[in-house]
Amino acid sequence: MALDFPEDVALVEMLPRDGFQRLDEFVPTDEKVEMIDRLSSTGVDEIEFTSFTHPKAVPTLRDADEVAARIDRNPDVSYRALVPNAVGMERALDVDVDKVNALVTVSESYSRKNQNMTVEEILDEVRTIVDLADGTDVAVEAGVGTSFYCPYEGRIAPEATLEVVEAAVEAGVDEVTLATTMGLADPRQVTDLFTTAMERWPDMEYGLHLHNTNGMSLANTLAAMLVGVDRFDSSVCGLGGGVVLPEGMTGVGNTPTEDLVRMLAAMGVETNADPDRVEAVARHVSEALGLGATSHVLMGGTVDRVLETVEEANN
Repeated sequence: MALDFPEDVALVEMLPRDGFQRLDEFVPTDEKVEMIDRLSSTGVDEIEFTSFTHPKAVPTLRDADEVAARIDRNPDVSYRALVPNAVGMERALDVDVDKVNALVTVSESYSRKNQNMTVEEILDEVRTIVDLADGTDVAVEAGVGTSFYCPYEGRIAPEATLEVVEAAVEAGVDEVTLATTMGLADPRQVTDLFTTAMERWPDMEYGLHLHNTNGMSLANTLAAMLVGVDRFDSSVCGLGGGVVLPEGMTGVGNTPTEDLVRMLAAMGVETNADPDRVEAVARHVSEALGLGATSHVLMGGTVDRVLETVEEANN
């Protein structure tokens, strides 16, 4: 039986926001700008290049305005920023972003700990963000965190996630992205949740934000594609993860972009990203940040390299 995947998918690079946000040490602005400019040349469709959050909340991204002013914007790339509230949206509009990620989390516990608001208060902010975007060219994506699991509440009931999606759709967002915040979702859960959402709101654009705690993120990508999802968030070197997680969960990482791009290329699913360029940037980032080999591609797990190794061993 042939698998019905989309002919092409869009890739969103999360390193400059989700990745740098996770780090304890501040990445100098010059290095941030250089890495973003390198990512802009890889062919990824979008880059979430920063977060307009209060500097005290996320000090590693306190240079958001300067980064926005200094990056070399590729006209083929959409530059997206996370905005947690209306104040962040106003800052984003001032620096001419293409899209914003209006963050909302399904879990009440996570919402209070991460944003010091209830879910309904966050949804009110999303409504205001949509209003502020009205009359501009800025698209609004609702990034729905803890769509599957929460570090404080465990498994999130699918209907709770769908209620948040419904509120975001009614607010007038342009896109909805479901996030595997803890990286614990499995392909059946991904399939079921997206299938239901698409049946209820068939005209909405959907994406999947991938974390890889349980090692199933690429399998979740396949499951999502089979039901029609064609936009995926990932991060070179797999760098990224939640700001507020229980002790022992600080190592949660994203899907490595270099692994995702290689898989899609091997499957014949088209992307605008060049696998070699993505790998080159991943190697630069790994060396610059002292991360080591954090993906299968960086460890040499590509078809060509493995077969070359086998051939050398047999000669």
